[in-house]
Amino acid sequence: MRNWSDLAEIVRGDLTRNLRRTFLTMFGLMVGSAAVVGVTSVGLTGRAYAVNELESLGSNLVYALYDGPTPSPNDLNEQDFRDVRARATALAIVSRVVHDYATLDIRGQPYDVSLVGTDGNYARVRNILMRQGRFINVFDVRDRRKVCVLSESLAQKLYGQGRQLGNLLPIDGLDFEVVGVFRDAHSFGIPTELTKNAVIIPLTVLDAIEGTSRVDRIYGQAKSRALVPLATRQIIHILAANHGPGVIYRVTNLNSVLSVIHRVSRGLILVVVVVSAISLLVGGVGIMNIMLVTVRERQPEIGLRKAIGARPRQILDAFLAESIVISLLGGLIGILLGAGIPFLVGATLGVKIPISPLSAAFALAVSALVGVAFGYYPARRAARLDPVTCLRAE
Repeated sequence: MRNWSDLAEIVRGDLTRNLRRTFLTMFGLMVGSAAVVGVTSVGLTGRAYAVNELESLGSNLVYALYDGPTPSPNDLNEQDFRDVRARATALAIVSRVVHDYATLDIRGQPYDVSLVGTDGNYARVRNILMRQGRFINVFDVRDRRKVCVLSESLAQKLYGQGRQLGNLLPIDGLDFEVVGVFRDAHSFGIPTELTKNAVIIPLTVLDAIEGTSRVDRIYGQAKSRALVPLATRQIIHILAANHGPGVIYRVTNLNSVLSVIHRVSRGLILVVVVVSAISLLVGGVGIMNIMLVTVRERQPEIGLRKAIGARPRQILDAFLAESIVISLLGGLIGILLGAGIPFLVGATLGVKIPISPLSAAFALAVSALVGVAFGYYPARRAARLDPVTCLRAE
């Protein structure tokens, strides 16, 4: 044991002497490491997906609506929209929506759609991603142009894989030109007018069709996530000033939903880490027990090594290195097995789930720590054995 290569050769020989025992000793660490890597990767990816999809409803989104029976004198109106746009200083951009329903004729069959009247800022506030063409602009709203933007699902139902832009879509006796197609939005159970059957038209056109000037919702995008609560309070105060404090308006944001997602995912990951740590601890106890058995079985060998000049430190290093190698091998195999969990889940769901490097590093570090912590006592015991007593044991 004069150098590292000698130590590595001794450890290799000791581990390969009983492969079945070595594998069973590593098993607990393999299970713990696989759980840490696999479940943590899936959990982190799931959280990132949920957060991204929720934020796709609108970054730093704040929205207001009248929470009473409608039509009513207390419905939101254009003056409310202008006041929010002018006085809510925490908002970067503001939009408004009028929501209604219409029935289309699709190949001779009636089909109900969500008819959304809005302005040119709506796409920015709601993070709408265009697949084809363009969104409604300020000139469409000002000039009451009969143009429309369709959800991706509705465009597929209407026109299939063929030409989608430039078609004329009849709505309430008027022909609207399709100028854009946007990606379907996922609502996560949050009420939204952006359904998979949404048709977006200029707000002024829908007002003319309905003969009304109401506003169903006012949407705002806060200048930063930190300003979302302030923006919410500002809108509440503006609406109370316009309509009186006794009128109930629902002014809310997505921060509470995001907080729930973060708390649930953190709790899940914490549970997985705790359970995995227990598994690794059990694996460490197994390593210590096996190493104590090994020390007892190899007393003659220990005595012989000491008799030919091996120092206690060298004996300790050899047994401690064996314990660490077993732990690291178990951790590495567990990490490889754990990497298969995201792959299988991703293949089943049809999504790509990246492996969490942090969880892999954590599992490997804990495995090494387990090897040192639970291997030191048997190694120290072996180093302190009396060579004469060891040789007599043979």
